[in-house]
Amino acid sequence: MQRFITWDTIEARVDGAKLNALAASFRVDPIERMELQFFNGLLRISGSIRKFISVPFTVDIREIEPIGHTVRVPIASASAFGALPIPQFLFGIVRNRLPADLVRYEDPATFVVSLDRFLPSFIDADIQKIWIIDGGLAVTLGRGGADLPPSSEETNGRNT
Repeated sequence: MQRFITWDTIEARVDGAKLNALAASFRVDPIERMELQFFNGLLRISGSIRKFISVPFTVDIREIEPIGHTVRVPIASASAFGALPIPQFLFGIVRNRLPADLVRYEDPATFVVSLDRFLPSFIDADIQKIWIIDGGLAVTLGRGGADLPPSSEETNGRNT
């Protein structure tokens, strides 16, 4: 289908502070606290999880693999109390508590995020590449297009 606007590639940046605030809104029990930090080539997630006591954790992500409208986020390393490696099977603690329409967990230690929830229906674009940069993400969108956003009457069910 021909779109109103089309492009071959678009370079965009995602602000790390805003992504951190968004991620905090999706926090699930038993995670008490979670913070994303963006360094050149490294996304570090630090926080704490409560089972019987509060356990601080750190998860390092070194690459983000886009595939169309989904993003695979393999965990490079995970530790508790600053140094103890977290076994892969412990990620199963949060597996069934993740918002199913947004993210799922797959072995080995990979989170898969669906971007359909974030992309408006009038935009169609595939993600070609995501780089972790200081302060956020750099994203290359591949060939895509967009139409005009629906009018408020169309979104209220009164298509005139």
